[in-house]
Amino acid sequence: MDKRVKLHDKYFVPYIPHKDLIKAVDEVAAKVNADYKDSGKVPVVLCVLSGSIVFCGYLLTRLEFPCELAAIKVTSYEGTRSTGNIKEVLGLTTDVDGRDVIIVEDIVDTGSTIVKLCEHLAFRGAASIKICTMFLKPEVYHKDRKLDYVGMEVANKFIVGFGLDYDQLGRNFSDIYILDKNQFEDTMKYYILFGPPGAGKGTQAKLLVEKFGFHHVSTGDLLRKEMAAGTPLGLKAKSLIEQGSLVPDLVVIGMIKSEIENNPSVPGFLFDGFPRTTEQAAALDEMLKGFDQSVTAVLSISISDEMVKERIRHRALLENRPDDTKDEVIANRIKTYHDKTEPVIDFYKAQGKYREIDGVGTIEEIFKKVCNIM
Repeated sequence: MDKRVKLHDKYFVPYIPHKDLIKAVDEVAAKVNADYKDSGKVPVVLCVLSGSIVFCGYLLTRLEFPCELAAIKVTSYEGTRSTGNIKEVLGLTTDVDGRDVIIVEDIVDTGSTIVKLCEHLAFRGAASIKICTMFLKPEVYHKDRKLDYVGMEVANKFIVGFGLDYDQLGRNFSDIYILDKNQFEDTMKYYILFGPPGAGKGTQAKLLVEKFGFHHVSTGDLLRKEMAAGTPLGLKAKSLIEQGSLVPDLVVIGMIKSEIENNPSVPGFLFDGFPRTTEQAAALDEMLKGFDQSVTAVLSISISDEMVKERIRHRALLENRPDDTKDEVIANRIKTYHDKTEPVIDFYKAQGKYREIDGVGTIEEIFKKVCNIM
């Protein structure tokens, strides 16, 4: 195996050698043969394009019973129709009505698409459906649907090779490579967005994402996503929240780490709502150090307390939230922000990474100031 390869703007290092992959294919083929060789059935081997082409090719040469080859290319499910809610980019190349189908996938992670594909095939009349995948990420797969044949289990990491790609490159590698966590391109940026209530952080975050292509990381959104996916971190967070406890920094950092690892093609990350304490800031530094990276800068949109009060009242009236117009409620929100944020600001000032931006002006004027700082 080559020690290190570059695809587009990212480097990858060896993870699983070809001989181990072939051994896994042999083991899967033996199990499939045991089920079909003497069954009298002629199943349809359905290759899910494009990632499973390599695995499917190796598997086919090892099958010892009559079978037909078909293909389909799908995107993530959408809509509400009972067909299984998937979109066929390349339509199913054969009629599966009354047929036994073996779906051949390259990798299954959350499993949402593969489960919907099963429903789609059932709707089209398949007599039986089995799932055969080269790789499974058990850490994030929590569907009730059984996977009938699995080549090997892998960690929830970004991998390429043996049919899997990074932005269409790397499929032809005979080995599996993993994103080199000890190096990210020097162009990778990590910005933290600060600002009191009413400063317009959400608006500026949206503009930054649109202009620079950053991946917006909101800890609230991450928690909701992980809990909905039923990941180990999400289940732990859900349990704590249901008990009325705060989610530990370690869990939040784990979610952020996973988000970084699973989005290697973005030019940078924009953290919103994190870190809120110096402990979280230190934990973020330590986690990024594992990627040989660090926070690029803290962008703090600053407005006066009087302007905060004015904007909160205005927003509360627009959104029909009369309680938020009370002076004591507004004063408490401002105090909470200062009490929590100032130590974190001092933390980044000590590193020379704190950048304050005057938040007075139109949205366009403030955005120009933010871009100039960056």
